[in-house]
Amino acid sequence: MSLIIDNSHPYKHFRRDEISIRRDDIFKIVFGSNDNVVFLKSFLEAILNTKIIDIEIKNEVSLDREVPQNKLVKVDILAEIYKKDEKKEIIDIEIQNYNEYNIIKRGEFHASKIFYNSLKKGQDYNLAKKTVVIWITDFEQFKDGPYHEFSKIIRNSNGEVLSEDITYHFIQLPKFYKQVTEIVTLEEQWLAYLSCQLNKEELEGLFNMNKDIRDVNKMAEEILKDEELMDAIDAKVDEQIEENLRLEHAYNNGKEQGKEEGIEQGIEQGEKQKSMKIAKNLLAKGIDINTIIETTGLTKEEIEEL
Repeated sequence: MSLIIDNSHPYKHFRRDEISIRRDDIFKIVFGSNDNVVFLKSFLEAILNTKIIDIEIKNEVSLDREVPQNKLVKVDILAEIYKKDEKKEIIDIEIQNYNEYNIIKRGEFHASKIFYNSLKKGQDYNLAKKTVVIWITDFEQFKDGPYHEFSKIIRNSNGEVLSEDITYHFIQLPKFYKQVTEIVTLEEQWLAYLSCQLNKEELEGLFNMNKDIRDVNKMAEEILKDEELMDAIDAKVDEQIEENLRLEHAYNNGKEQGKEEGIEQGIEQGEKQKSMKIAKNLLAKGIDINTIIETTGLTKEEIEEL
């Protein structure tokens, strides 16, 4: 079974005011819940072309070392997977809608921190868990090559693979749209959906091919239609942007005291009420508590009291 799609019109890039599954916060809510882990499992099996025996979302894990400009390392979705007869692997999925940052360097930083943190103090290096970083981009990271590329450490003289402990996948949605007109594989099905380029008829055909994608879309639509929830999420995003700018300004001007005060002040009462409103809506939709903690910044105890 296959689906022919029309890719004759220009690729529609993500807009800052767009309400869709391409928004990183919406993507995270839909795929970053252990209560709905079947969706992430289906997606990763398609992207990595492998059978996953077990999977656990680990978004509560924080890479809490500070980096330049006081920015903390945060991941969109962090999961641990187990494949038959193999050691567990850690998967980091990042949604990047704008080519604003150095993806390669950021990927190296994420991967190295995750790889390092997979070891407990005193453990042998051989016990470190394989780390896979997946970038899903709304731009073409590379001018040539296929839409899905991966890299690992190899020798330049003969192509011998020296290590697969850290692997990077680059999935470029605009290039996928240009290169694929017939949707056949599971990976093509998921990327066709995430690209947000299909018309209504094409979407229905896709849903008939893949029940998991139909269910993901239904869940996403419920979230996106909840105006109160979306307003609260937008307010939370705006608040985080303002906080980041405030901290960055303090850092760049050497105002250590101002930076400390900005951190200590945290979310003021009015903003905390917005976070609690988000948490209540997410709880009502059955989103697991770790995802709510990551989305709102509230503690487990604060959420359990709602």
